Parts: sequence; structure tokens; C-alpha cells
Amino acid sequence: MEHKNQKTAFIKRSSIIWIIALIALDQGIKLLIAHFMLDMQFTIIPHVFTFRVTQNIHLGWIPSMLDFMMPLYMAIMISVVAILFLIMFYRYLKFITFNWGKYNYIPTVFLILALSGGFCKLIDDIFWGGTLDFIQLFDWFIFDLKDVYLTIAGIMIVFYVIAYEVLYLHKLPKEKRKEERIKQRFWYWIKLGFPMKP
Repeated sequence: MEHKNQKTAFIKRSSIIWIIALIALDQGIKLLIAHFMLDMQFTIIPHVFTFRVTQNIHLGWIPSMLDFMMPLYMAIMISVVAILFLIMFYRYLKFITFNWGKYNYIPTVFLILALSGGFCKLIDDIFWGGTLDFIQLFDWFIFDLKDVYLTIAGIMIVFYVIAYEVLYLHKLPKEKRKEERIKQRFWYWIKLGFPMKP
């Protein structure tokens, strides 16, 4: 019974360990900065990266751009909904690309990075009163480690979907490709009960 549960679990124990480790890294750096490095500023890569601590109290990138103070409950709700959406998106992606077994690990790496970023955001909102950003790119914006997780996850999944379409789907015979297209329909997947395998 235990073996079966491990087979059907939507996320493996090793992935959970990675998520915890990435969250601990992000939060550990912020604790270190908060206690010893709040007033420090130095160049990491000249004219590119600068260490500069700034707290984003707007609880989000868009509210920060608009200079809008988002209520804490709204930020928490958005983070929770985003985490649930990421899990559903991962399940859907695993389902529609299941037959492309060669690169089937990529959605899992995406989930690890995306959930790590999502939970870091939730922790920042609840315990820090906003994100403690500390890396400035040029003079454009300042970000933290969770932003790196989310950016890599986003870029990775865009390239994965494009590669799946070009390298796998378009090389299938016409009838087989038609079957795959039917399987990709979102409502079809919902009707099946949100599975990760066809």
C-alpha cells in the first residue's frame, strides 16, 4: 500500500526536500541580511549587479509599480490561489506531455522552482510585511532569490512547451497528432478528473 501511494503521489519526496531547501536558502539569506547587512551596499558585478537592500512593502510587483498598498489579506489570497494554480498547471502539463518521456522531468523542475517562489512570497507577506529585495539589476529594479526561482521557472516552461510542439507534436503522423490535440483540451482533462497520466 505504501509503495502504491508513492507511485500515485503528485509530487515526490525528493521534490519536497528541494522545495524546502530553496525556501530555506531564500529565507536564510533574508535573516542574515536583516540582522547584519541592512545598511550595506556594494557592487557584485560592476554596472550590472549591486547589493542594495530595499523592502517592498506594497506586497507585490504590480502594486509597487503603481505605488498601491495592497491589503495583507489580499496578498495572502493571491499567493494561495497562485500556488493552487501552479499545482493544477503542473498536473495538466504532465498529462498533455506524458508521451514525450525524454523530457518529462522538466515540469517537475518547474514545479519545484515555482512552488519555492510561491511559498517564499507567502512567507514574505506574512512574516516580513513585504519582500526584502537585495539585488539590483542595472538601475531597473531590485529583486530577491524567489524572483530568480520564478523567472527561471517561467522561462523554462515556455521553452518546454515550444519544444514539445516543435520537436514532438509536429513530427507525429497526422492522425496521431489529431488524437494528441484532442487529449490536450482543457475541459477533456477536467472531465477525466485532473489526472497526470492519460
